[in-house]
Amino acid sequence: MCTVASAMVRRLRTSAATPLLLLAVVSVLSLGARAALLDEPCQSPCNTAGDHTLIFDEAYYVNAARVIAGIRPPAGAHYADAPLGTDPNAEHPQGAKLIMAGAIELFGDGPFAWRIGSLIFGSIAILGMFALARSAGGGRWAALCASTLMACDNLLLVHGRIGTLDIYVVAMMIWAVALYLRGRPVLAGLALAVGSAFKLVAPYAVVVLVLLEIARVLTRRRDPTRPHDWRAKPALTRLLICTFTGAGMFMGLLGLMDRIATPYNDAGAKLITGGPFDHLAHMISYAAQQVSVHGPQGIASYPWDWLVDLEPIVYLRINPSLSGDGLYAIHPVSKFLGMVSPPIMLLALPALVLATYRVLRLRRVGGAVRAPADAELGIVGVAWFLGTWIPFALLSLIDQRTSYLYYMVVVMPGIYVAITFLLSRAWRLRRTYLRVGVGIWALGVLAALVLMYPFVPTF
Repeated sequence: MCTVASAMVRRLRTSAATPLLLLAVVSVLSLGARAALLDEPCQSPCNTAGDHTLIFDEAYYVNAARVIAGIRPPAGAHYADAPLGTDPNAEHPQGAKLIMAGAIELFGDGPFAWRIGSLIFGSIAILGMFALARSAGGGRWAALCASTLMACDNLLLVHGRIGTLDIYVVAMMIWAVALYLRGRPVLAGLALAVGSAFKLVAPYAVVVLVLLEIARVLTRRRDPTRPHDWRAKPALTRLLICTFTGAGMFMGLLGLMDRIATPYNDAGAKLITGGPFDHLAHMISYAAQQVSVHGPQGIASYPWDWLVDLEPIVYLRINPSLSGDGLYAIHPVSKFLGMVSPPIMLLALPALVLATYRVLRLRRVGGAVRAPADAELGIVGVAWFLGTWIPFALLSLIDQRTSYLYYMVVVMPGIYVAITFLLSRAWRLRRTYLRVGVGIWALGVLAALVLMYPFVPTF
């Protein structure tokens, strides 16, 4: 019996279909965890859309979607006086808000409509992590690890269930880089354009690709024995195709979205009617004004603080036992915390250091690349992290730009990939103590997922 069981386990472990099956399980479980209690918290008695509590920046984006859909937000709420049919949140492109507005028209003004898009794009992002790791040369088990890390991270879980913009943009950034790695720069540009239509951090993916190509040159990752491989195409050509496709399609999308929902400058109480370039100028100008001259205040933080999980943000806390909250009639007890999973951040810097070290050690001997099959996994992890984190750091240093820990949503895929690279290396060493350590750490990740889940009553 034991022999038969061992044989079955060995067959499952070596089967190419097993990681795909487990990916489906992870995706379904993640979707279930994000969809659970989707309409909570709610004011008692919970009868109308206004009784449901908006979480964090949903106060901006949901109300903007309501205005686009022709629904007046409650008196005193953001954009309550904006012209109906416009987008009063003109500091961001309309993409995600149009999805919310369309869902409101289909399903009615309520939590399901506000958050269904985030559920969908959260799942798209998890599947994208698998595609990204595979495109970077990782095996199916490594790709499964990267996807599972994303599914188990509190920050991504929370943003994958609330009506904000970040999960939309990171999902498309992941797929853009994955498609680029697959030798599809045009499709990568299209994905980048869609991501930019959600939030203007999507172009950071271009920085990732530039760093990736530089790393390839420095480590001589092109194999001269395969002249017809897509990698043999000039790096500059690939980058230009992707970038110009993305930029052109984004301006076209922005112009189309401006016609569907005219951008409205809520602070200046005026429509922005000068076309997509005028709208883009407004978004850039608005972002440039978001500065903290005297250092971060309140929930703001420096980008280097994020690397040790400083300044987590309480998106919403409901605990009737605490006096002064003014939330006694709202249920259930919950705490939405904008914070990366601590066990994941514990390995973030060591993983990035290891990946950088291994990338620098890549060398070419006798005309052939001497590197493991997953070497590019480390390159992608480091390139993604630097390409998405350094812009925030530079803006903070040079322009005193205000930043928040939840900006790490777009940085985290690089960390997931780097940690996957680290764990793959540790596992292949076949040291019992290393495998036990990996198992203990994995249990810690699961424990953090449960304890940080928004409806687990821990305060």
